[in-house]
Amino acid sequence: MLKKLNSLSILTIITAVMVVWMLITIYKAEDTSDDFSLLFPELFEQLSDVNKITFHSERDEFTLTRQGKGWFIKDYHNYPADQALVRRMLVDMADARILEQKTDDPDLYPVLGVEGAENDGSSFVINLYNDEQEIVGLILGQPRDLSSESAGPQQFYVRRDGDERSYLAEGYFQFSPMMLNWIDGQIVDIARERIARVDIIQPNGDTATLVNLGQKDKFGTPESRENTVFRYEQLGYDIAGSLYQMRLEDVQPASDFSRGNAEVVRAEFLSYDGLKVIAETSFNDGFYFSTFRAEYAPDEVPEVPEAIASLEQLKTPEQVQAEVAEINEKAEPWVYRLGGFVGNNLMRPKADMVTERDQVIPMPGGFGP
Repeated sequence: MLKKLNSLSILTIITAVMVVWMLITIYKAEDTSDDFSLLFPELFEQLSDVNKITFHSERDEFTLTRQGKGWFIKDYHNYPADQALVRRMLVDMADARILEQKTDDPDLYPVLGVEGAENDGSSFVINLYNDEQEIVGLILGQPRDLSSESAGPQQFYVRRDGDERSYLAEGYFQFSPMMLNWIDGQIVDIARERIARVDIIQPNGDTATLVNLGQKDKFGTPESRENTVFRYEQLGYDIAGSLYQMRLEDVQPASDFSRGNAEVVRAEFLSYDGLKVIAETSFNDGFYFSTFRAEYAPDEVPEVPEAIASLEQLKTPEQVQAEVAEINEKAEPWVYRLGGFVGNNLMRPKADMVTERDQVIPMPGGFGP
């Protein structure tokens, strides 16, 4: 019995040693000297040639294409991608540096996560192209578990697409494998301080109007002004700020969308510098859908209060006209699905905007202006 036990113990020890040795073989540096050479030495000089990027992982597969100066998501109605995010990713790839050489044995790739995208591999593969000519390919594997959290560069096991050698590399590798995370989610961004007037017009012509009271973040109705009693205290503030960093929940081409029999409410936002943004919103199947277009309307602008002018938020006529063109070029081809908070405010009738003082909805502190 003792001999059997000793044999079993010896076998367990041998197995454990073999596993440890295998892991040491995989993770140990092939070259003990520090390298710190660029992972893609020529990429900085080639970035201007990149006009297509493909992403492949077990979570998603999609393509970005460059058209003119902008990047677009081919697999999502060719909708604009977040330009800053794409540029940052390209620079980060070009700046990635090798720390250590690792295994070139394909049988060991899965341990590091650098096996590639074939056969449902766990790798995240990013390929950069000039038209159909591949420039570089990054196979991004597992992160190296560092002892302390850092906001700086991370360490990942990587492999160049087409190269057998794997590496431990350092860089900013926070690239999302999900297509929706690359979308330019911002529709418009109009500072609340610029807004002079908002008109929300129902299909029957009934209109709820909100006006700036001549002070930062202060709004009321034309009739009651400072005495306006909103349904909740900061409602005027919220409605006037609807266009501030407005973001989409989903988007689809206007040519493919039908509102059916849903009623459409028109909301007009007029700024003190002559920008008018018109939103048309309907409630379809439990969601708010809006279209947007802009106009330059200097003749409709009221006198600018001194308190508003001093904020230095207003633009010149030339800047506003350029802004109109930019908004229309981006927004007019699309129908945007909005969150319920913004969508509801874009359709809000007067009866749901103002009330009697004893009917005000109490709100928790810390919200609004």
